[in-house]
Amino acid sequence: MSSIKRTLIAVTAALTLSTLAVGAAVGPAQAAGAPVQVATHA
Repeated sequence: MSSIKRTLIAVTAALTLSTLAVGAAVGPAQAAGAPVQVATHA
């Protein structure tokens, strides 16, 4: 049981870190892309 719990914790940690990494990479891209989109439509 402990090995299963360790695996679940490892998977959960990996998913959390990957989600945070994607959010950190996409957040600035969206912030930088917004003014460009506004300028394009204007």
